[in-house]
Amino acid sequence: AERIRTELIKLIISEHPEKLMVAYDAHVTATILPEFDKMMKTPQNNPHHRYNVGEHTIKAICYCEPDKILRLALLFHDIGKIECRTTDIDKIDHFYHHASHSYEITKGIMKRLKFDNETMRFVLKLVKYHDINIGQSSADVRKAIYEVGEDIFPLLLKVKEADMMAQSELRRKQKEEILRNIKKTIR
Repeated sequence: AERIRTELIKLIISEHPEKLMVAYDAHVTATILPEFDKMMKTPQNNPHHRYNVGEHTIKAICYCEPDKILRLALLFHDIGKIECRTTDIDKIDHFYHHASHSYEITKGIMKRLKFDNETMRFVLKLVKYHDINIGQSSADVRKAIYEVGEDIFPLLLKVKEADMMAQSELRRKQKEEILRNIKKTIR
């Protein structure tokens, strides 16, 4: 488990984290991270997305700086979508409560791969709150910082930004403006 963890971290913080697709194509992830294989088979038929869950995850990781905590959080942030996918009458997929499912699945994976407690604490919080709606007012931002944690909040904004960049262009300008306003409010 420790060796798998070490090699996985090396891969995702490398200059080419998209090489995780090579491990998927070679059926390596089927053994070391079978949950990723399920993500690759989970479509996201939703106007906010243009990739399946696994492809979106890889894209999000690539939009993020090579930091172990951030990239692990992005690797696992949507892993709960494999359990939460529902399709409405218009054939649009929804993933209600996927963040809490992602949290539980991530917790199991991180224990299985024997991650240290500090890394688990940061990654699990980021996974849990990655989809939280943050208002732009000072009171809303303070409330979110209090809920998430002052030490984790700046990382959460980076995760949210990478996640947004890996989505479709739908409402991209609006989403970017909201993130800019939250950062402005923090300053």
